[in-house]
Amino acid sequence: MIDFKKLKKIELTNYYPLIFTIVFIVVLLQYKFPALESVFYDFRVKYDIGTTFTDDIVVITLDEESDEFLGENYPYTYTTYLKLLDRLFQDEPKIVNAFGVFNDAITESEETSMLLMKKKINDYQLSGGVFRFATEIDGWGERVPPKGLQEIGYSPAIINIDSSKFSKDDVSRRAVLNVSGEETLHFWTASEYLKLKGKRRLRLNDVKGVYYVPEADASFALFRYYTSPIENKGHLKKVPFHRVVVGNVPRGFFKDKIVLIGPSYISNAGDFLLTPHNKEEQLASKMSLHANIIHALINGKTVKQVPFTVSAVLSFLVAVFLSMVISRIQPAMGLIITIITILGTIIGSYLLFAIWGYWLYMTHLLLTIFVVYYIWVPFRAIGEYQRRYAIQEETKLLKQVENLKQNFISLMSHDLKTPVAKIAGVADNAIQRYKASGDDHLLGSLKSIFDSTKELNNFITSILDLTKVESRNLSINLVSKDVNTIIEAIVDELEYEAKQKEMIMNVELGPLYPIDIDIVLIKRVISNLVENAIKYSGHGTSITVKTWDDEAWVYIEISDSGVGIPEDDIKNIFEKFYRVKNDASHKIKGSGLGLYLVKYFVELHGGTIEASSVLNEGTTFLVKLVNK
Repeated sequence: MIDFKKLKKIELTNYYPLIFTIVFIVVLLQYKFPALESVFYDFRVKYDIGTTFTDDIVVITLDEESDEFLGENYPYTYTTYLKLLDRLFQDEPKIVNAFGVFNDAITESEETSMLLMKKKINDYQLSGGVFRFATEIDGWGERVPPKGLQEIGYSPAIINIDSSKFSKDDVSRRAVLNVSGEETLHFWTASEYLKLKGKRRLRLNDVKGVYYVPEADASFALFRYYTSPIENKGHLKKVPFHRVVVGNVPRGFFKDKIVLIGPSYISNAGDFLLTPHNKEEQLASKMSLHANIIHALINGKTVKQVPFTVSAVLSFLVAVFLSMVISRIQPAMGLIITIITILGTIIGSYLLFAIWGYWLYMTHLLLTIFVVYYIWVPFRAIGEYQRRYAIQEETKLLKQVENLKQNFISLMSHDLKTPVAKIAGVADNAIQRYKASGDDHLLGSLKSIFDSTKELNNFITSILDLTKVESRNLSINLVSKDVNTIIEAIVDELEYEAKQKEMIMNVELGPLYPIDIDIVLIKRVISNLVENAIKYSGHGTSITVKTWDDEAWVYIEISDSGVGIPEDDIKNIFEKFYRVKNDASHKIKGSGLGLYLVKYFVELHGGTIEASSVLNEGTTFLVKLVNK
């Protein structure tokens, strides 16, 4: 059975932030945000520290400079290509890929040059070299070499751009590995290079992150750049076509290299494209991109996307973690942890990419962090405001109660003082009247009444002072006065009481200059300390009052040779209502307010008071007042 009483006790408002968080995360996961994710992906590619440059690919470029030097326009004649290959094959490169347009021979001399070129390539292949023509695929189909050169071998060299998938920004991020079962030039060249190196030929399943797209009947893989593809940047070696033709390159320059021969005309926008390194302007040549793709396949520098389910699970875990953190700790610390979580997510995903080549879909993780923070912080602020408001209201109520208490105590104390004074007056008159009667019992009773009214009056005065202290209504009236005169007057008043207990009063007053004090309050301080010494030190003891000064302070020391105060009590004697618990003090009546008020009055003057005591040897109080 459902316990509806317990359900009523559950504050549903406490779960609003969690409910909103879950709803927002679920909605968030329905969208992929490819444009935003491409920013994070391209950042990792551009600043990839997990790849290193290896000098195993050289690009021979056909460009405006070569056209002008050779006096030809692209595409070049087979006679010119024959001169290039004569010089190139002397260095014994491992693999040569020829990109660009190769037209049918239309003259006998060109036909002869094409046949000579074919023979030279065949001889190169028989000597262990590898040669391959690169073809392009467009709306008219695959543009293959002339029939006389097709038997040498050709493969499609396709550059994929994200025009209809992912961020749709025409940026090249992935390599095409095969089309309709036919290996692309990049995959074929990488496989042949590994074979020439004595390694196993590359297979499709060896490529990390490979995936098949049925609509295109092709396999793809994201690849990483081992050098910047932007012209005049990066470390990729590029040599103009004409320099090789005339032999203006060092001997052995192409030794054991993969050589890519192809057009790179600045005037032809089709020879350049967008990459993660240049997303605004087409500054990266296709030849550089071909080199980066081949290198990535040779060295296993492709990228595997982590399943989106992993990002979704991590998003929920991060949401739960931050919800618990932000809801329980201080807002400033919650913000710091949120920032650390954001940085940890960015750095962690980057290291996952740079070290292991895994692409973690990061957009939802970061959006989750922002969503959680901006949901929980307002609710936390509302909760804090409600608590602060409740505290303020409670404080107002407590102040009202405190004022009522103070007013009540003050009123009662004032109203009590009058009857107490009347009782004391009647008792004193009766004592004077019956002194001569010789009735000791009656006189003792009357004296007990008089003493009791005196104690009650002192207690009422202490309560009044305490009320003024706690309400901050105690004002201080400073006048210039010699403290010694106050001490002498107090000692004279209490001399009789000391003699009743057979106590000796020693007064050692040094010469003092007048200082600014409130006479009433300082009298209360000194009289309280001397009276306490008389009350608690015991019969037959001595009390000593000393004064002296220096440039900064006036010192008043009041000591006795009584029973002393235990060490555990000495540190608490200035607390409100605190009384030392021993046999001597138990018999003596008191409010526990005297020393509390003494300390307050002294500190009100800018001074200090200290107490020290040794059991069975006595107690000393040292008052320091500002000497000015």
